[in-house]
Amino acid sequence: IASMIGYGSTAILIILRSILVPSFVAATQNVNVLYASIYTGAYMAVSSNLRYQLLSGILEPKIIDRLKGYPILHALSLFVIRTANGLLGSILAITGMRWLGLQKLK
Repeated sequence: IASMIGYGSTAILIILRSILVPSFVAATQNVNVLYASIYTGAYMAVSSNLRYQLLSGILEPKIIDRLKGYPILHALSLFVIRTANGLLGSILAITGMRWLGLQKLK
């Protein structure tokens, strides 16, 4: 439901921008809100959950927590690992949408 609200809101904002700024041309084609929402929900349930469980259940307690004696190094390693996890998630989500034809460039 949340992704449907997000995709729907974005579609409405793009339509409004096209009306208010006639010279605006979107870089992507319009997305099917229902299919994109279903994909995003499934992606979040599987990939994001799996990556988070691996990160917080294995990587952080087994490897990164050994650095607790070095607070700056510990904080820096957490920042790098969590940022990389977020970037990987974004790349995988967008790549999956493109493979399934849910996001296309014009």
